[in-house]
Amino acid sequence: MTNPNKALSDWLLRRVLQLSEGELATIEKLDKLGFDSVMIIKTDSENYKIDIMKTDAYDKFCQDSN
Repeated sequence: MTNPNKALSDWLLRRVLQLSEGELATIEKLDKLGFDSVMIIKTDSENYKIDIMKTDAYDKFCQDSN
């Protein structure tokens, strides 16, 4: 959770997904932008980093984990 949560949602919805107020995030929109997931990395005991991941990166991650 971010403090406030609005910072994370504004970053993801407005800057990354480029969505207007009330616009839905769809798989078509994600495909157009070239990504479909995010990766959250814990950098130390109090900080995290969030990166967007290319389309199908999550599926590849799951396959590599098996």
